[in-house]
Formats: sequence, structure tokens, C-alpha cells
Amino acid sequence: MRQKQNKTILLFLLVTTAFYAQMQNYDAKIELKNITDTWHNIVLPDTVFANTQDHLSDIRIYGITPKKDTIEAPYIFNYTPPELKTKTVDYKLLNASTKDGTYYFTLKVPSKDPINHIKLDFENTNFDWKTLVQGSHDQKNWFTIYNDYRIVAIKNKQTSYSFTDINFSAAEYTYFRVGIKSDEEPILNRATLELQQKATENITNRKLKSYTVVEDKKSKKTIINISLTKKAPTHQVTININNDFDYYRPIKIEELLDSVKTQKGYLYDYNTLSVGTLSSIENNTFTFDNTFSKKIRITILNFDNQPLKIKNITAKGYKYLLTARFTEPATYYLTYGNKDAYGPSYDIAQLNIKMPKDIKNLSLGNPVYITKKETQIQEPLFKNKLWLWVIMGLIMAIIGWFSYKMLSTKPE
Repeated sequence: MRQKQNKTILLFLLVTTAFYAQMQNYDAKIELKNITDTWHNIVLPDTVFANTQDHLSDIRIYGITPKKDTIEAPYIFNYTPPELKTKTVDYKLLNASTKDGTYYFTLKVPSKDPINHIKLDFENTNFDWKTLVQGSHDQKNWFTIYNDYRIVAIKNKQTSYSFTDINFSAAEYTYFRVGIKSDEEPILNRATLELQQKATENITNRKLKSYTVVEDKKSKKTIINISLTKKAPTHQVTININNDFDYYRPIKIEELLDSVKTQKGYLYDYNTLSVGTLSSIENNTFTFDNTFSKKIRITILNFDNQPLKIKNITAKGYKYLLTARFTEPATYYLTYGNKDAYGPSYDIAQLNIKMPKDIKNLSLGNPVYITKKETQIQEPLFKNKLWLWVIMGLIMAIIGWFSYKMLSTKPE
């Protein structure tokens, strides 16, 4: 009986030791609370990103069962950007006409599908027009959907820019009419009518620690260096300009990958995230693949134009969700922070497993940093070398005394 108890205690110690050995490989843990269902969502807080690898391969969910067994709960990432669902609506161009300096294009929609987006493609390459969008069911009574909507196209040696997308609230009419005020005849190649529906964006603001604006007169560039307060995934930057005049400037957005200090100063290694055009007729919001860098650089090419006045800059990022499966009662912890960890391989990430539509979010405890066991260095028996010399001298004295006794002894 006692032998059996000893084996049980030994097994408990081994399991507990194994669990804490696993946990010791990570920097921090957060207890997961209110687990009531098989499936739960976990919204990753910013404190996790500050201590994880950029690709988040070092995140694990460990649990301790009532029997002190260690189990691992599988999870999948759910941070896919909201998909823009687009339905193209068929139409027929009925006629093109002009009246009082306004050119009209009448489009017939045979279906009852609503539309909220019209993209126009013109043969003209340089224009700045105001447009009128109207709808009708009988071509007699026209209702104004949008008035004085501006569309622009610029093409020269420096710039190739076009903004001919007309967005408005979803409208359902049999006939749509686009009117363009112009001294030059617009030559319409084609029009695309769509109903665009975007899922609710699961995004959050990223706080800026600071940003600096440098005008490089020699290269005719404006360079904006952004510092974020925390390491967290960022996918969007909005630049608000405080100028009333029109502008169209090429722009490049980069992330700082690394820096090296040399005798001549620092060398910076940047990676391009996005290129585009900063324009006075758009909202100047630029999206790109997620970056975990805390340093972002924006370069605006001014050419021979005066630099733009930057009013403010905002940044946003997707909320990262983990959808985890819990099959056994246990106390679960979200662990993270292991530079040597590889990404896990779970069945739920490979199989088309059905999940419930409504999945509850878990409550999170406070982050707890895991204390690392210090490697004990075996100290030498004698720290002070003087003791070693004393012992060696004593040994030499003893050997000398025995040698003297042996030599002084007379043979009988």
C-alpha cells in the first residue's frame, strides 16, 4: 500500500515538474476565465504582442486538469481582414446626349438589384469634372442621388492618377443617369455598376508616441517618421492634410526592419509596405499588410510644389482573435514569449471543422511574468587562491619530511 502511494506521489511530482518545465520556456502567462463552452474566442491584448515573435508562433494554451495533468488546447487565428463583397449589376447603355453644356449617359438596369458604386472608364486622360447622378423608374421623373461629385484624371511625365469611382448610398432604380459638366466631350469606354458590401471592420486604433516631419529641400521630399507607443499589428495609416488647394503627390510607406550603428551614424533597413497617391479628393487612408514594427516612415514626393501641411496622422490595426477548443475541464493559461518556439500544428487548422455561429469571448486575467530558474553554477571548493597555495605548500612539506626520515634511517 505504501509503495503504491509512493508511486502516486512520484507521478504527481513528475507531471507537475513537466508542466512547469513547459511553462518555464515562456516569458508570461494569462489565465483564461469563464470557460463554459467548447469553443471560445480570445481577443489578444497589446501586452501579448510586446512579448511575442512577429509571426506569433510562440503562443500556446496550456491547461492543468484537476488530476494535475497537463493538456494543450488547440486554436486557430481569426484576423482575416473584412472581405469586400462585390456584386456586379448588368446594365445597358441606352443613349448619350448633351444639354446646356452637360453630357448625359443613361443606363438601364433590367434587374431589381440595388447599386451603390459606379466606376467610369473614359478615353480622356486629363480632366477635372463635376458629375451628377440621378435615378428614375420611367425616365420622366428623375431623382438626384449625388450632385457635384468630383472625378479627376491626370497623366503626364510625373503623375498617372485617376479617380473615377462614384460612391453613394444603395439605390434601386430601373434607370441611372450620369451627367458631366465639361467643355470637352467625355468619351465613355465603359461603366461598371456594383453593389459593394463590406463586413464590419474588427479594428482598433494604434496610439502614436510621436511623429516628426522633415522637409528635404534638396530631394524635394517630405519625410514623416512615426513612432508607435507599443509593438502591435498595424495595417492602416491615415494622413490628414491642412491645405485648401488641390494636390496629387506620390507617396511611399515603409516599416523599419533593423538599424546598425556605424562610425558615421546609424544605417536603417526599411521595407516598403505601400505606394500610392496622396490626393485632395480622397480620404488619404492607406492600407497594407500587417506590420509589427514600431517605426513607420512616410515619404511624399513634392516635385516643384510647395510641401503640404500635415494636420495629423492616425494608425489602426486589426484585432487578433484566437478561436480555441476546450474539451476537458482545467485551469487554462495563454502563454507567450518564446524565441525558440515553432508554430503549432493542430487538426482544427487543417480540417473544415464546423464551429458555432455565436462564439463567446473569454475574460482574461492579468499578465503574470514567469520567473526563470537561474542556472546554478557550481562554485570551486576554494574561492581564494591563497588557500590553494597554502595546501600545496603543506603537501610539499609533508612529502619533504617523509623523504628526510627515509634518508636519515640507517639500514641495520
